[in-house]
Amino acid sequence: MKKKEYIPELVFLAALFVFLLLWAVVQPLNASPDEHMRYQIVEYIMKHGTLPEGGDPEIRNELWGISYAFSPITSYIIGAVFGKIAALFSAAEMAPVIGARLVNVIFGTLTGFLCLRIGKRMMKPGAAWLFATMVCFLPGAVFIHSYVNMDSIAVCSTAWILLCWCKALQNGWSGKLCVELGLALSVCALSYYNAYGFALCTIFYFCISMLVCREKRWDWKALVKYGLLITAVVLVCAGWWFVRNAILYDGDFLGRNASSMYGELYAVEELKPSNIMTPKKMGQSIWDMLFWVPGEWNYNWLSTVVVSFIGTFGYMDIFMPKLWSYLYVFFFAAGALCVLPRLPELFEVRRIRKEVTDRREDAEGSVTKMTVYRKKGWKMEGVFHLCLAGAAVIPVILLVIYAYSVDFQAQGRYLMPMLIPFMYFLSKGFEHVVERIRGNVKIRQGIYGALCFLYVLSAVLVYALIFLPNYR
Repeated sequence: MKKKEYIPELVFLAALFVFLLLWAVVQPLNASPDEHMRYQIVEYIMKHGTLPEGGDPEIRNELWGISYAFSPITSYIIGAVFGKIAALFSAAEMAPVIGARLVNVIFGTLTGFLCLRIGKRMMKPGAAWLFATMVCFLPGAVFIHSYVNMDSIAVCSTAWILLCWCKALQNGWSGKLCVELGLALSVCALSYYNAYGFALCTIFYFCISMLVCREKRWDWKALVKYGLLITAVVLVCAGWWFVRNAILYDGDFLGRNASSMYGELYAVEELKPSNIMTPKKMGQSIWDMLFWVPGEWNYNWLSTVVVSFIGTFGYMDIFMPKLWSYLYVFFFAAGALCVLPRLPELFEVRRIRKEVTDRREDAEGSVTKMTVYRKKGWKMEGVFHLCLAGAAVIPVILLVIYAYSVDFQAQGRYLMPMLIPFMYFLSKGFEHVVERIRGNVKIRQGIYGALCFLYVLSAVLVYALIFLPNYR
């Protein structure tokens, strides 16, 4: 990479790191969703030097009867290390908390780095910058990188997986790439369960691209060889957690049934899983739930999910002004409209891979063209985009099912695993329109630059005018 290329990227990443850190340092403990419950695990590891069981009374919440230790706790383990280091340099009560939050600040910055790599491979330079900016400076995304949670590492893992997809698309599968993909999938497996849709789509992408998109089709030997390599890496790097769960919770390797059991035993009566009121228990349809406005809510369920995905802070009680949220919706809708004409091209999975034309001339000198060999094949780029669309849709489906039948919530952070695919397609849409502008290349660069500047400016103003005043 040339110096003139990496300096802007370093500036971008440094600015992103500082911006995320500014969000992280101003919040008191537990100003964000369930941070106290999450930080209890960090404290437990710092105190005891071991990993807690999900039902340990020391970390079990007195209201819900459960803890977050039933689910993967990767960020909390790293956070305990950072918290210990921070405590060595400062005796302030918040020092280990900031240390633990720094983990997600780093994951957010790493996500920016990965998005720049993805954009450079898949888009024009201006669109690549727009893509990374849209992912990293969405207020809702900035927020999840600013406190102790597992959402941040989940988003980072999806960016890494997608980068592996891009490498396979452009260079084909190799042993080295399969090891990298296995590491990325391991991070995903040790993050939030709602990111697992990306892992599922990776399986489809890998199998289809290996079997029908290469010159040598139906190469089962290569599929098995590389598939086993990926699986081995995942088992070594992530399998320990699920084996541990199975041992601790009588075979429940995900820990979800054990968590529900503890909730029934120790939660207050109205918060026991069997007593939590859901739209399904109320006899509503899913359609009814989407447009229901419960109690004192500012929006219906669907709109609340949308605006909290864009940016709602605190315990879902610090909202951006409606007009501001609507501007984001309008911007995203514009990108969606721009990408529509490109969808047939992006999702095209069948193509003619080889065609040989025979030219024959008769005695009178007339020429006849005749196709004598034609072979159809699968277009790997189309498979790439179809799987990416699936990775965007799955978190939406999971959230609707969860809110309807398990726990009625409208938190947009549950949709964060779709953030990168969503912004990818929007960026492709803007690229489609901007690159059609004829004339000086600086005009197109200026448009991309203006969009990036306004997007970042909006995030900065959200911080200064909406987020920060709550914690001064």
